[in-house]
Amino acid sequence: MEYMENCISEELVISVDHIQERFNQVYGRYDLNKSMIWMVEELGEVVSAIRKGKTKEEIQGELGDLMAWIFCLGNILDINISQALTSTFEKEVNRQFKVYGDLKYVKKIDTV
Repeated sequence: MEYMENCISEELVISVDHIQERFNQVYGRYDLNKSMIWMVEELGEVVSAIRKGKTKEEIQGELGDLMAWIFCLGNILDINISQALTSTFEKEVNRQFKVYGDLKYVKKIDTV
C-alpha cells in the first residue's frame, strides 16, 4: 500500500505528541469519571452549535474544547493520541482499499 508509507508525517506525529504534552501540563491527570462527563458535555455543545447554525468560529471553539478533553482522557489513560489517530487512519485506508479497491475520495494522499 503505497498510500500508507507517507500518509502521516513524522512532523505531524511530533506535533500531536507536543500538543498532548501541553494539555498534560495545563490539565494534569484530572479525575477519569469527571473527565468523561466533561468530554460528553463538550460533544453536546458541538452538536448544539451545529444544529443552531452558530458561526464557524463558535463551532471551532466548541470542537477545540472537545479535543482538549480527548487529549486529557488520553493522558489519564496513558494513551498516545498520535498513535491512536495513526492506527485509526491506517484502519480506514485499509478498509477503503478492501471495499473500493482504492481510496474512495482521493486518488493520492499528500503527506500531512
